[in-house]
Amino acid sequence: MDPAAPAGKLRGELTEFVGRRAELARVRDVLGGARLVTLTGPGGIGKTRLAMQVAAGAARAFRDGAWLAELGGLRDPGLLVGEVARSLGRSDRSSRWAVASLADYLQGRQALVVLDGCEHLADTCAVMADALLRACPELRILATSRHVLRVAGEATVAVGPMSVPAEGVCEPEELLGFEAVRLFAGRAAAVLPGFAVDAGNGAAVAGICRALDGIPLAVELAAVRLRSLSPDQILSRLDCRFRLLSGGGPACQPHHRTLRAALEWSYELLTEAEQAMWRRVSVFAGSFDLDAAEAVCAVGQVTLGQVADLVDALVAKSILLREGRGTARYRLLNTIGEFGLGRLRDRGNERVLRRRHWGWFAALAARQEAFGPGRAGWIVALDADHENLRAALEFSMSEPGEAAAGARMACDLWRYWETHGHLTEGRRVLAALLDRLDPAAPVRPRALWVAGFLAHCQGDIPAARALLEAGLSAAREAGDADAESWASSFLGWDLYYDGDPDRGYALAQTALRLHREADDPLGVVLALMQIGYIHLCAGEAQSAAAWFGECARICQSSGNIWYHAYARWGLGVVGLLRANNDDAAQLECAALRAMRHLDDQIGAVLCLDALAWIAAARNEAARAVTLAAAAEAGWAAIPAVLPAPLRAHHAAALARARKALPCAESRAAFAKGATMSQAESIAFALGESPRPTPRTDGTRAGKDPGRLTRREEDVAARVARGLSNSQIAAELVISARTVETHVQHIMDKRGCSTRAQIAAWSAARPPSSPPPGPGRGGGDDGGARK
Repeated sequence: MDPAAPAGKLRGELTEFVGRRAELARVRDVLGGARLVTLTGPGGIGKTRLAMQVAAGAARAFRDGAWLAELGGLRDPGLLVGEVARSLGRSDRSSRWAVASLADYLQGRQALVVLDGCEHLADTCAVMADALLRACPELRILATSRHVLRVAGEATVAVGPMSVPAEGVCEPEELLGFEAVRLFAGRAAAVLPGFAVDAGNGAAVAGICRALDGIPLAVELAAVRLRSLSPDQILSRLDCRFRLLSGGGPACQPHHRTLRAALEWSYELLTEAEQAMWRRVSVFAGSFDLDAAEAVCAVGQVTLGQVADLVDALVAKSILLREGRGTARYRLLNTIGEFGLGRLRDRGNERVLRRRHWGWFAALAARQEAFGPGRAGWIVALDADHENLRAALEFSMSEPGEAAAGARMACDLWRYWETHGHLTEGRRVLAALLDRLDPAAPVRPRALWVAGFLAHCQGDIPAARALLEAGLSAAREAGDADAESWASSFLGWDLYYDGDPDRGYALAQTALRLHREADDPLGVVLALMQIGYIHLCAGEAQSAAAWFGECARICQSSGNIWYHAYARWGLGVVGLLRANNDDAAQLECAALRAMRHLDDQIGAVLCLDALAWIAAARNEAARAVTLAAAAEAGWAAIPAVLPAPLRAHHAAALARARKALPCAESRAAFAKGATMSQAESIAFALGESPRPTPRTDGTRAGKDPGRLTRREEDVAARVARGLSNSQIAAELVISARTVETHVQHIMDKRGCSTRAQIAAWSAARPPSSPPPGPGRGGGDDGGARK
């Protein structure tokens, strides 16, 4: 910074800077208010390139320019200040304390100094930065580090992965709206002139970017492989990513030459206990919470009391990413997790940790709170840990001698799989476990009836009957009254629908008797519902009312909110048959509110259909047509069909309502219902205030039509990262249906018609708050026995 020297010195970049518009705006904004800004994130995430781009853009705002000090190759902390001085064009020959000398040099100068790669010298960097900032009021420092420096006044910006397309997005124009795809395309064109993302390679390119988590370093190294491999070949070999991605060139920093080197760089900077924690948390799939980490990882030399501190340390050092605004959850990027798992396998302790992981999530499944007041929390927990549940079941299927334990866990998830649309998954898991089960295994009768139930829910009646008949036979042979009662109940349903109503009714009565003898309130209410439904379909309103009424009373006393909602649905239809339309409407609305709270899509659509019948009976023709159309759309979206015995009610109500309306009004009412989301149709059915209608300019009426709520901001940011609705739901601990509603709200407010447009808008705007992403946060790998 001598007067004759150029104002600033930054490294020239040889490749184009891609994307990161939101991050650039965020860092510039933070740098305007803080004198020390640290960009944090794991190796290869793009901290350096982002810092360089910010510095290049900000250089003109500093009278003495912007300067870069690259610290990655420095190992001796004692040489740090001298290295920074040399980076500033200063040769310090003074015998004074180096920091004091450098502070004297910088006093009165208005400059931005970029300290790149501070993590391995964090303590020394912190001392130096603190001293310089105190002595030099016009100095600002932009640092990059795997973890925060912990200096007073430090502001941090977590740098996350680039946005990646969700599954199913493969149109070239839409793909190029995602940063990781643009990065891949740009780097690929540099090594393979003429390369472009097109219809032929788009799906493979998208798959590569997803598999590599949008980590810029990984994406760049993958693109380099186009010298010798096609995108499809690269994608098929990503299971060997550490061997494959070995490029980078001799001019790169050593820890950036390969993806493994970048990760080893981070790993070797940790304490032994932190390394152990990295290895152990790699057994988690998706995200996990602190309770799970304590249950799984506290073994051997890592004690229960250490886990929270170690998790915090890994968050601070950007190994773990913190998610969620409520209860904190943590996750490893896939690439980082695979590295940790490889280290765990090298030590021969993977099986111990996998077994502990299985134990924790089997206990979560076994809580069995699907029907009571704790159902919502149980479902949220299962949704958040769905990937972990899958991993635990996979362990049961692959580990010798664990099939029976896996089958018990799978059976505990029967209602979760049914209500959340994981029927095929549940059937496949149970089929695989049944193949492995000993014929005499005590869990076998239960596994058979659960598998039959899931087949029944999918409408695969032949398979359901075969499994349920086998389950009933196995239960009787084993003297398992509990399995016999459930198999009888569900087999009774199938026989009723499949042309043998008398035997079906008899089995329902058998199930009710066995459940009563076992004092099983859940089984009792299910059997009561079943018998009431049979009488309802037969038009026997008085008998149906008695069965449904008993079911409702037991549910109310036992806290079974789920079947209480179904009992009220049944009583509402009974009221319609008795021409008590007002009472029927009240019962159906109460049931619908409960179904919405329970996030039960099938139950909600049953209520919508019933309310359409009631509206027709009350001569509310337009309302009836709209509700009937909304119900039809709801069944198609699940997908499922209205049970055959009830279809006559739907057809009669729709015909009556249409006859009462002019053709144009009927078509308009039907179109209105057919285009509603389920959330909109429920609100309409309940008479709740409709959402504001979109303006022609794509915004909504109101005080601030385009402004998103905080939750919508969260969802939009995750859409921009390329996450699916289910992935967003898991991160935010809400239902996928709620995410869908938020996405629709965002589209309406912003005038968007696709997720890609949401992503582009989110990336382009300066964020009003820090985007979701990472937050803050010895020895062996659990060789002790379980």
